[in-house]
Amino acid sequence: MRRFYQNSWFGVAFSSFGELSFFHLAESRFYEQFYEALFRIYPSWDALPKSWRETKLVHAGWLAEQAHRQASGKNRPLRALSIGSGLGFIEYNFLRELPDTELHLSEPSTVGMDWIRPHIPPERVHIGAGADALPPDLRFDLIYLSAAEYFLRQEEFAALLAELRGRLEPDGRLIVLSASFLEAEGPIAALLNLGKVCIYALLHAGGVRRRQFWGWLRTREEYLDAVRKAGFTNTEEGRLDDASRTFWISGQNPAPGT
Repeated sequence: MRRFYQNSWFGVAFSSFGELSFFHLAESRFYEQFYEALFRIYPSWDALPKSWRETKLVHAGWLAEQAHRQASGKNRPLRALSIGSGLGFIEYNFLRELPDTELHLSEPSTVGMDWIRPHIPPERVHIGAGADALPPDLRFDLIYLSAAEYFLRQEEFAALLAELRGRLEPDGRLIVLSASFLEAEGPIAALLNLGKVCIYALLHAGGVRRRQFWGWLRTREEYLDAVRKAGFTNTEEGRLDDASRTFWISGQNPAPGT
Protein backbone atom coordinates (compact mmCIF):
# COMPACT_ATOMS: atom_id res chain seq x y z
CA MET A 1 0.00 0.00 0.00
CA ARG A 2 1.04 3.59 -0.56
CA ARG A 3 -0.32 6.82 0.87
CA PHE A 4 -1.70 9.43 -1.51
CA TYR A 5 -2.70 13.07 -1.13
CA GLN A 6 -5.19 15.54 -2.60
CA ASN A 7 -5.46 19.31 -2.55
CA SER A 8 -8.69 19.67 -4.53
CA TRP A 9 -11.65 17.74 -5.92
CA PHE A 10 -13.97 18.84 -8.75
CA GLY A 11 -12.01 22.08 -8.80
CA VAL A 12 -12.83 22.85 -5.16
CA ALA A 13 -9.58 23.74 -3.38
CA PHE A 14 -9.55 22.14 0.05
CA SER A 15 -7.64 25.10 1.48
CA SER A 16 -10.62 27.33 0.63
CA PHE A 17 -12.73 25.92 3.46
CA GLY A 18 -10.52 24.37 6.11
CA GLU A 19 -7.22 23.18 7.48
CA LEU A 20 -5.49 20.33 5.68
CA SER A 21 -3.68 17.51 7.46
CA PHE A 22 -0.72 15.73 5.92
CA PHE A 23 -0.83 12.92 8.48
CA HIS A 24 -4.52 12.36 9.34
CA LEU A 25 -7.42 11.35 7.13
CA ALA A 26 -10.20 13.85 6.51
CA GLU A 27 -13.01 13.65 9.06
CA SER A 28 -16.77 14.16 8.72
CA ARG A 29 -16.63 17.94 9.14
CA PHE A 30 -14.18 18.19 6.24
CA TYR A 31 -16.61 16.36 3.93
CA GLU A 32 -19.53 18.49 5.12
CA GLN A 33 -17.62 21.64 4.21
CA PHE A 34 -16.51 20.17 0.89
CA TYR A 35 -20.03 19.26 -0.22
CA GLU A 36 -21.33 22.66 0.87
CA ALA A 37 -18.71 24.26 -1.39
CA LEU A 38 -19.42 21.81 -4.22
CA PHE A 39 -23.16 22.47 -4.22
CA ARG A 40 -22.52 26.22 -4.37
CA ILE A 41 -20.59 25.72 -7.62
CA TYR A 42 -22.52 22.89 -9.30
CA PRO A 43 -26.35 22.89 -9.42
CA SER A 44 -26.69 19.27 -10.61
CA TRP A 45 -24.86 16.21 -11.93
CA ASP A 46 -25.08 17.63 -15.44
CA ALA A 47 -22.82 20.52 -14.45
CA LEU A 48 -19.99 18.25 -13.25
CA PRO A 49 -16.99 17.74 -15.56
CA LYS A 50 -17.90 15.79 -18.69
CA SER A 51 -14.93 13.41 -18.41
CA TRP A 52 -15.99 12.41 -14.87
CA ARG A 53 -19.59 11.83 -15.95
CA GLU A 54 -18.50 9.73 -18.94
CA THR A 55 -16.35 7.52 -16.71
CA LYS A 56 -19.13 7.02 -14.17
CA LEU A 57 -21.62 6.21 -16.94
CA VAL A 58 -19.33 3.38 -18.03
CA HIS A 59 -19.23 2.16 -14.42
CA ALA A 60 -23.01 2.33 -14.05
CA GLY A 61 -23.61 0.45 -17.28
CA TRP A 62 -21.10 -2.26 -16.41
CA LEU A 63 -22.54 -2.70 -12.91
CA ALA A 64 -26.01 -2.99 -14.42
CA GLU A 65 -24.70 -5.78 -16.68
CA GLN A 66 -23.29 -7.62 -13.65
CA ALA A 67 -26.57 -7.16 -11.78
CA HIS A 68 -28.53 -8.52 -14.72
CA ARG A 69 -26.27 -11.59 -14.75
CA GLN A 70 -26.73 -12.01 -11.00
CA ALA A 71 -30.53 -11.77 -11.38
CA SER A 72 -30.65 -14.63 -13.87
CA GLY A 73 -33.05 -17.36 -12.75
CA LYS A 74 -34.59 -15.37 -9.89
CA ASN A 75 -38.35 -14.94 -9.74
CA ARG A 76 -38.14 -11.66 -7.81
CA PRO A 77 -36.47 -8.28 -8.29
CA LEU A 78 -32.75 -8.19 -7.65
CA ARG A 79 -31.76 -6.58 -4.34
CA ALA A 80 -28.49 -4.60 -4.53
CA LEU A 81 -26.51 -2.41 -2.16
CA SER A 82 -24.13 0.45 -2.92
CA ILE A 83 -21.57 1.12 -0.19
CA GLY A 84 -20.33 4.71 -0.16
CA SER A 85 -22.53 6.01 -2.98
CA GLY A 86 -21.26 9.60 -2.70
CA LEU A 87 -23.05 11.94 -5.09
CA GLY A 88 -25.18 9.06 -6.37
CA PHE A 89 -24.53 9.53 -10.09
CA ILE A 90 -23.71 5.86 -10.64
CA GLU A 91 -26.78 4.79 -8.66
CA TYR A 92 -29.10 7.09 -10.61
CA ASN A 93 -27.87 5.72 -13.93
CA PHE A 94 -27.79 2.12 -12.66
CA LEU A 95 -31.52 2.46 -11.93
CA ARG A 96 -32.15 3.91 -15.38
CA GLU A 97 -30.73 0.66 -16.79
CA LEU A 98 -32.49 -1.64 -14.29
CA PRO A 99 -35.47 0.27 -12.85
CA ASP A 100 -36.95 -2.83 -11.18
CA THR A 101 -33.89 -3.38 -8.99
CA GLU A 102 -34.39 -2.86 -5.26
CA LEU A 103 -31.32 -0.66 -4.82
CA HIS A 104 -30.21 0.37 -1.33
CA LEU A 105 -27.57 2.97 -0.45
CA SER A 106 -25.27 3.02 2.56
CA GLU A 107 -23.47 6.29 3.37
CA PRO A 108 -21.66 7.52 6.51
CA SER A 109 -23.65 10.77 6.43
CA THR A 110 -26.27 12.61 4.38
CA VAL A 111 -24.12 15.60 3.38
CA GLY A 112 -23.49 14.57 -0.25
CA MET A 113 -26.87 13.04 -1.06
CA ASP A 114 -28.88 16.07 -2.16
CA TRP A 115 -29.15 14.98 -5.79
CA ILE A 116 -29.83 11.27 -5.34
CA ARG A 117 -32.35 11.39 -2.48
CA PRO A 118 -35.39 12.21 -4.70
CA HIS A 119 -34.73 9.03 -6.70
CA ILE A 120 -34.41 6.51 -3.84
CA PRO A 121 -37.20 5.56 -1.40
CA PRO A 122 -36.17 6.78 2.07
CA GLU A 123 -36.39 3.28 3.56
CA ARG A 124 -33.61 2.21 1.17
CA VAL A 125 -31.16 4.88 2.38
CA HIS A 126 -29.06 3.69 5.32
CA ILE A 127 -26.88 6.22 7.13
CA GLY A 128 -23.90 4.83 8.97
CA ALA A 129 -20.70 2.85 8.49
CA GLY A 130 -20.93 -0.32 6.42
CA ALA A 131 -23.04 -3.27 7.54
CA ASP A 132 -23.79 -1.68 10.91
CA ALA A 133 -26.10 0.79 9.17
CA LEU A 134 -28.35 -1.95 7.78
CA PRO A 135 -31.39 -3.65 9.30
CA PRO A 136 -30.24 -7.00 10.74
CA ASP A 137 -32.36 -9.21 8.48
CA LEU A 138 -31.58 -7.49 5.15
CA ARG A 139 -29.68 -9.60 2.58
CA PHE A 140 -28.54 -8.75 -0.95
CA ASP A 141 -27.86 -10.47 -4.24
CA LEU A 142 -25.20 -7.92 -5.18
CA ILE A 143 -23.11 -5.47 -3.15
CA TYR A 144 -20.70 -3.05 -4.78
CA LEU A 145 -18.18 -0.49 -3.60
CA SER A 146 -17.18 2.14 -6.16
CA ALA A 147 -14.14 4.20 -5.09
CA ALA A 148 -15.15 3.60 -1.49
CA GLU A 149 -12.21 1.63 -0.07
CA TYR A 150 -9.28 4.04 -0.38
CA PHE A 151 -9.53 5.42 3.17
CA LEU A 152 -9.30 1.98 4.82
CA ARG A 153 -6.14 0.26 5.97
CA GLN A 154 -5.68 -3.24 4.61
CA GLU A 155 -6.94 -5.03 7.71
CA GLU A 156 -9.94 -2.67 7.90
CA PHE A 157 -10.71 -3.28 4.23
CA ALA A 158 -10.67 -7.07 4.64
CA ALA A 159 -12.83 -6.78 7.79
CA LEU A 160 -15.41 -4.65 5.96
CA LEU A 161 -15.58 -7.13 3.09
CA ALA A 162 -16.12 -9.95 5.59
CA GLU A 163 -18.97 -8.01 7.22
CA LEU A 164 -20.54 -7.41 3.84
CA ARG A 165 -20.23 -11.07 2.87
CA GLY A 166 -22.47 -11.78 5.85
CA ARG A 167 -25.11 -9.57 4.21
CA LEU A 168 -25.11 -11.45 0.91
CA GLU A 169 -27.50 -14.18 -0.12
CA PRO A 170 -25.87 -17.56 -0.77
CA ASP A 171 -24.07 -17.23 -4.13
CA GLY A 172 -24.43 -13.44 -3.89
CA ARG A 173 -21.59 -11.40 -5.34
CA LEU A 174 -19.53 -8.47 -4.12
CA ILE A 175 -17.76 -6.10 -6.54
CA VAL A 176 -15.07 -3.52 -5.81
CA LEU A 177 -14.35 -0.80 -8.37
CA SER A 178 -11.03 0.82 -7.54
CA ALA A 179 -10.17 4.50 -7.94
CA SER A 180 -6.85 3.98 -6.15
CA PHE A 181 -5.14 1.15 -8.01
CA LEU A 182 -1.37 0.88 -7.65
CA GLU A 183 0.71 -0.89 -10.27
CA ALA A 184 3.26 -3.26 -8.78
CA GLU A 185 6.57 -1.45 -8.34
CA GLY A 186 10.15 -2.36 -7.56
CA PRO A 187 12.39 -1.04 -4.77
CA ILE A 188 13.73 1.85 -6.85
CA ALA A 189 10.23 3.16 -7.63
CA ALA A 190 9.27 2.78 -3.96
CA LEU A 191 12.36 4.75 -2.90
CA LEU A 192 11.59 7.51 -5.41
CA ASN A 193 8.05 7.73 -4.09
CA LEU A 194 9.34 8.03 -0.53
CA GLY A 195 11.51 10.95 -1.61
CA LYS A 196 8.52 12.59 -3.30
CA VAL A 197 6.42 12.22 -0.15
CA CYS A 198 9.21 13.83 1.90
CA ILE A 199 9.22 16.80 -0.48
CA TYR A 200 5.42 17.04 -0.22
CA ALA A 201 5.73 17.04 3.58
CA LEU A 202 8.29 19.87 3.53
CA LEU A 203 6.15 21.95 1.17
CA HIS A 204 3.10 21.31 3.34
CA ALA A 205 4.94 22.31 6.52
CA GLY A 206 6.21 25.46 4.82
CA GLY A 207 2.72 26.40 3.65
CA VAL A 208 3.85 26.41 0.01
CA ARG A 209 1.45 23.74 -1.22
CA ARG A 210 -0.63 22.12 1.45
CA ARG A 211 -2.12 18.66 0.82
CA GLN A 212 -4.70 16.49 2.55
CA PHE A 213 -3.84 12.87 3.34
CA TRP A 214 -6.57 11.15 1.32
CA GLY A 215 -5.98 7.43 1.71
CA TRP A 216 -4.07 4.45 0.37
CA LEU A 217 -3.31 3.03 -3.06
CA ARG A 218 -3.42 -0.78 -3.39
CA THR A 219 -1.91 -3.30 -5.74
CA ARG A 220 -3.79 -6.12 -7.44
CA GLU A 221 -2.29 -8.56 -4.95
CA GLU A 222 -3.57 -6.50 -2.00
CA TYR A 223 -7.09 -6.37 -3.42
CA LEU A 224 -7.02 -10.10 -4.06
CA ASP A 225 -5.67 -10.79 -0.56
CA ALA A 226 -8.47 -8.77 1.08
CA VAL A 227 -11.20 -10.47 -0.95
CA ARG A 228 -9.88 -13.94 -0.14
CA LYS A 229 -9.33 -13.18 3.55
CA ALA A 230 -12.95 -12.05 3.73
CA GLY A 231 -14.02 -15.56 2.66
CA PHE A 232 -15.08 -14.94 -0.93
CA THR A 233 -14.64 -17.61 -3.60
CA ASN A 234 -14.81 -17.68 -7.42
CA THR A 235 -12.93 -14.38 -7.63
CA GLU A 236 -12.87 -12.48 -10.90
CA GLU A 237 -11.01 -9.34 -11.92
CA GLY A 238 -10.44 -7.11 -14.91
CA ARG A 239 -10.34 -3.62 -16.33
CA LEU A 240 -13.23 -1.47 -17.50
CA ASP A 241 -13.30 0.21 -20.89
CA ASP A 242 -13.14 3.76 -19.54
CA ALA A 243 -10.49 6.47 -19.81
CA SER A 244 -8.68 5.21 -16.70
CA ARG A 245 -8.99 1.47 -17.42
CA THR A 246 -10.49 1.11 -13.95
CA PHE A 247 -9.50 -2.06 -12.11
CA TRP A 248 -12.29 -4.19 -10.64
CA ILE A 249 -12.37 -7.33 -8.55
CA SER A 250 -15.28 -9.45 -7.37
CA GLY A 251 -15.96 -12.51 -5.25
CA GLN A 252 -18.86 -14.82 -4.52
CA ASN A 253 -20.39 -15.66 -1.17
CA PRO A 254 -20.16 -19.46 -1.09
CA ALA A 255 -23.41 -21.32 -0.66
CA PRO A 256 -23.71 -23.42 2.53
CA GLY A 257 -21.99 -26.76 2.20
CA THR A 258 -19.70 -25.70 -0.66
